[in-house]
Amino acid sequence: MRVFIDTNLWAYRLDQREPEKSKRISSWLAEITVDHVVVISTQVLIELRSVATRKLQPALSERQISSLLEALSGFEVVSTDATLVLDAHQLAITEQLSWFDALIIEAAVRSRCDVLFSEDLSHGRRISGLRLINPFLSENPDPAV
Repeated sequence: MRVFIDTNLWAYRLDQREPEKSKRISSWLAEITVDHVVVISTQVLIELRSVATRKLQPALSERQISSLLEALSGFEVVSTDATLVLDAHQLAITEQLSWFDALIIEAAVRSRCDVLFSEDLSHGRRISGLRLINPFLSENPDPAV
């Protein structure tokens, strides 16, 4: 199954201010990345770099950030191009989404993902055939079950 993982979930893995949440999401990500085709977008890489340098305490070193970005680049990465931006704009209007949520959802739809995992979106909602799942709210956050 093809799954898109939003920035916030990768960030929780790195954030040691909430060790239980970090541990839980780390374990979950390890399982998901083994069992499914994981997709992210250039937006996820950009946002995660920003979080790693500006929000994490302590911030990651330049070398750690390079390793992180290289590791995530090993997944399928959807590039943000003009067409994606234009389509996301229409999606934001039609579905009444925030701009950045629409960009993430459009990237997931465009890459033919079945599920978008995010803590920021309406759990259980479907948009253009894409199922939105918050792994913190789901009994079993594995989409194949």
